[in-house]
Amino acid sequence: MRKELIELMIDSALEGKGITREQALKLESFSHEELDLLFEGTNRLRDRFKGNDVKVCSIVNAKAGRCEEDCSFCAQSSQFKTDSPEYALLDVEQIVTAAKEAEAFGSSEFSIVTSGTSLDDREELDRVLSAIKRIKKETQLEVCCSLGLMSLENMKELKAAGLDRCHHNLETAASHFEKIVTTHSYEDEKQAVNNAKEVGLEVCVGGVFGMGESFAQRVELAMDIRDLETQSFPINFLKPLEGTGLENMALMERYEALRSIAMLRLVLPTIDLFVCGGREEVFTDHQEELFAAGANGILGGNYLTTKGQNPKRDIEMIESLGLNPVYQSA
Repeated sequence: MRKELIELMIDSALEGKGITREQALKLESFSHEELDLLFEGTNRLRDRFKGNDVKVCSIVNAKAGRCEEDCSFCAQSSQFKTDSPEYALLDVEQIVTAAKEAEAFGSSEFSIVTSGTSLDDREELDRVLSAIKRIKKETQLEVCCSLGLMSLENMKELKAAGLDRCHHNLETAASHFEKIVTTHSYEDEKQAVNNAKEVGLEVCVGGVFGMGESFAQRVELAMDIRDLETQSFPINFLKPLEGTGLENMALMERYEALRSIAMLRLVLPTIDLFVCGGREEVFTDHQEELFAAGANGILGGNYLTTKGQNPKRDIEMIESLGLNPVYQSA
């Protein structure tokens, strides 16, 4: 039992400093017993920096399918044959109505998510800009967007319209990226994040675990995101979808997923950690464990192309742990 090493890691993280790459890599060899001890510490970390609040986020898919990119995990790629929905960008009224419904449900933030490389069609971009302006005027919501590889100039327009936050995943480690995506580069992904940061937006940046990457590559991604100094990390676990490039990949084992969450909390002690896609499949009836591992948020309701579990069940689970669900759409 490596109790002293665990205590050293937790103490370092409690000071707000993330553990080193070398320390993070050692977590790969931890036994289940050692991980259970580690989770006692990561639970303290979550409580230290995030308190009893658990953020419950939801997303609205404003434009679906027909994407020209070849991301191997994604059912929205036009290069795969799936039953994923396809529809054009919603009109302004539809987007604003969805935002007001989210606010009525109790959300404090609303996100506009679109498929495709980037939302650079002038008419579509103007539609989103108009929707942001109306949402900021007609609601109390913060507004987030996930619009792909947006240019610096477009980010400036979005910021001027009132956008508060940008979501853009790096997907996987740089050393694994070309095995997952070939139609754009890892540097393209980082540039989109830096464009959002440069105009003064908060940024939410994460990835997908369980796509054949090694644990060391998960650490690599965590270190890259630490260097980017972002505000939140959405953790997705691959749910292999029929017709996609990764349809034959196995689900990640539960303890391996918990190990990965704990690593992120130790590397990024002050960040918001959301567990999103694949949560129900990987954790099944043990979803409460992800909070002890260090997560302080979940994506509730439905995902971009797949159904989630009943939000009421999520709330009941959170409250049964003595935690406080805080609604937002992001």
